[in-house]
Amino acid sequence: MTDIFEETALALAAEESVVLATIIAATGSTPAAAHAKMLVTRGGASIAGSVGGGCMEGDVIAGAARLYGTGKASIVTFHLNEDRVEEGLICGGTLDILLEPVTRADLPLLRDVRARRDDGEDCVLVTAIGPDGTRGRKFIAQDDPLPAGPLGEAVARAARKQTTERLVEAGTTYVIEPIAGTPRLVVFGGGHVSKFLVRTAAMAGFRVTVFDDRPSFADRRRFPDAAEALAAPYETAFDSVRVTPSSYLVIVTRGHRYDELLLEGAIRTPAKYIGMIGSKRKILASFANIAARGGSAEALARVRTPIGIEIGAVSAEEIAVSIVAELIRVRRGERLPLRHKSGDLHNA
Repeated sequence: MTDIFEETALALAAEESVVLATIIAATGSTPAAAHAKMLVTRGGASIAGSVGGGCMEGDVIAGAARLYGTGKASIVTFHLNEDRVEEGLICGGTLDILLEPVTRADLPLLRDVRARRDDGEDCVLVTAIGPDGTRGRKFIAQDDPLPAGPLGEAVARAARKQTTERLVEAGTTYVIEPIAGTPRLVVFGGGHVSKFLVRTAAMAGFRVTVFDDRPSFADRRRFPDAAEALAAPYETAFDSVRVTPSSYLVIVTRGHRYDELLLEGAIRTPAKYIGMIGSKRKILASFANIAARGGSAEALARVRTPIGIEIGAVSAEEIAVSIVAELIRVRRGERLPLRHKSGDLHNA
């Protein structure tokens, strides 16, 4: 997965300025979601990331090339309809894309945003565009308390709804973009299922830590997609792992005793998601033992077990997909299957 902030920093090591394209609004059926980003370097000759592909992306690159080196920003609207099906866009929506210059002076800010994101912290990034199109100040709203008024209200809405806001005040356009913290997933147990679970979760955008009491299993060579691998006794696991209200915990160790030990520690954390693999008999026994030691029914009710979404999974790869599907469902909000949302297509 392309890290657009890292790619931008690398590009600015070689160039004074690049152009960043960001989808700031998307309605209808579009090839990319809001907040998607694409970096254009060398006057349009090189790109990283994507805002949807196809001919529209070519138009974005051409627009970025025209802005290259000018210091100006532009918001471009694309209307996607059936007239462009032959060009690879089978869509029927509208995209607004911000094209803006990013310079070496922005590097400290980009590093700060990336660090907060990687730490699971949400923030709001504000970009000011002057009346003549010149890109002005860019800053993290939380670091610069805003006075009461339209701008402060727009920042609050962006943070609450996780949608980009636009505000024009005294001739200046403000693009107010929420940057969601990367969800942190801790996988306890470095066994066979975990190998596929870590890979699948990383592809889905989770920052994964693998924890095992065996150094040979908590090894980055075994888990190249993990952000980190920690080896320590399970008894001290929560001394080593930082758990926040946005953390996801998955317990898939090699033994019932370790699973129960970790589950008892997990329910004392503020984690957003706690899941444990296991049979119904194992789960009931663990819950009874933890309750006998003072674990509350309310705390145990937070546990997702049996873990995953029912898809008839049998193989380790399928089990990994089932678990990650549940993680995504919790991350994005509980939702109906697409066929229920779309209605009966045969009677449309």
